[in-house]
Amino acid sequence: MGTLKPKLEKDLDYCVQLVSTLQSANDVAEFLEVPLGQLLYILYQQEDRYKYESFSIPKKTKGTRSIHAPKGSTKILQEKIKPILCRLYRRKACVHGFVSNWSIVSNAAAHRKKKFILNIDLKDFFSTIHFGRIRGLFMSYPFHMGEHAASVMAQICTHEKKLPQGSPVSPILSNFIASDLDKKLTVLAKRYKLTYTRYADDITFSTSQNSFPRSIAYYEGSNPITNGIILGELLIETISSSGFEINYDKVRLQIKSVRQEVTGLTINEFPNVKREYVRNLRAMLNSWKKYGLLLAEDKLISKYAKNPPAIPEKNRDGTYFKNVLYGKLAFVKMVRGEDDDIYMKLCLKASALDTAPPKFIQKIKVMHEKFDVFLSHASEDKASIVRPIYDELANLGVSAFLDEVNLEWGDSLTEKINHALGQSKYVLAVLSQNSVDKKWPAKEINAALARELAGKQKILPLLVGDPDLSSLSLLEDKLYLGWEDNAKEIAEKIYGLLQKI
Repeated sequence: MGTLKPKLEKDLDYCVQLVSTLQSANDVAEFLEVPLGQLLYILYQQEDRYKYESFSIPKKTKGTRSIHAPKGSTKILQEKIKPILCRLYRRKACVHGFVSNWSIVSNAAAHRKKKFILNIDLKDFFSTIHFGRIRGLFMSYPFHMGEHAASVMAQICTHEKKLPQGSPVSPILSNFIASDLDKKLTVLAKRYKLTYTRYADDITFSTSQNSFPRSIAYYEGSNPITNGIILGELLIETISSSGFEINYDKVRLQIKSVRQEVTGLTINEFPNVKREYVRNLRAMLNSWKKYGLLLAEDKLISKYAKNPPAIPEKNRDGTYFKNVLYGKLAFVKMVRGEDDDIYMKLCLKASALDTAPPKFIQKIKVMHEKFDVFLSHASEDKASIVRPIYDELANLGVSAFLDEVNLEWGDSLTEKINHALGQSKYVLAVLSQNSVDKKWPAKEINAALARELAGKQKILPLLVGDPDLSSLSLLEDKLYLGWEDNAKEIAEKIYGLLQKI
């Protein structure tokens, strides 16, 4: 049996046009660029153990979640279908899950500063979407496949007659299936002046009205099922008629005077991670610093002894600890933003402990690195003037920024140079005819002059030859030092100035 090609050779736009022409199993085989016999064997004869890897992971609250991750040929077929599904899906404004450029952050932001927030969780979201619903989807808009083709495509996308959690196509297919629910709940929300969003199986309604509409939900006594919250029959019927069930254990009606949460983020003022989340990150970093990486990893694993990771003791090298730590930091970055002070401080702590941190940590480290002196110059003066000065400064332990040393492939030149310029105590301006005639060195000098006027920096002019300085009139009253192949002398003078600070 031949090896399947990992991607479709046909153009994606052409594939999208072909979808509605699929009528038979043979059409699907040709469409997916696999022999018909091989496709039928994979779908109907190959044992499940060769098609899926099944395991359970603990949920955040209680219980476990069953994961069925496709592998081998099954995974390849699903990966071929996924980009076509994504191209055909038309996102509704209420949908924030499983679509590009939308996330739990955008979902939560839609409900910030509201008086009431109702959270509802759909029960067994993926497994509720069975083979028949997927087959019916492929036969309807926007696919319009024939019955036999739809059956084969549904067989590729389902496991044990259900949509498997862990498949690359399940998220986008769930959005297709939930479109009817989204449409109905959007109409319901408009009728009662509510904001409605959905992130996967998390449904949220919010309002700033003085009271929450009783047709949707209300408090009544001590209801053991929903913590005193009664859902309106109209809402229950709307969800039920779309083929989904409510998980009553996760129904919450939150008021503004308490901490409001949407998809795990607090949103009273703006989407934010919980305080405990940040405290946990600080505790991990402190543990690493106090006990070392390996012992910190042991402590992390023992802390979650109920569901410990399956890592043999001999293989514990700190990788698991780092993965957890950097995953959490990446989440904080997504929620709070790259410029957030808390995020940056946590990243700087990590960079002080890890000799080879991920790129996003390295970026924060570089952006907060301070230099004693910034070497502003034209490239023509680098080899004969600037590099010798840099080397002499390095010998004296002076931190200097030199583009060819501090810039790496792929870096943003403007961002990194502007940062280094702003973080340097002194700017050594190498003034030659080469630099005076170039825009970039002139921009650096003008930026440094502005910072000097604000008392934040000082310029040290180094005159090379007899350049025309008429365009730099603000430097006229400066005391110049002349270049006489005296790199060591210049470095020592800069070192002396730094010692006086």
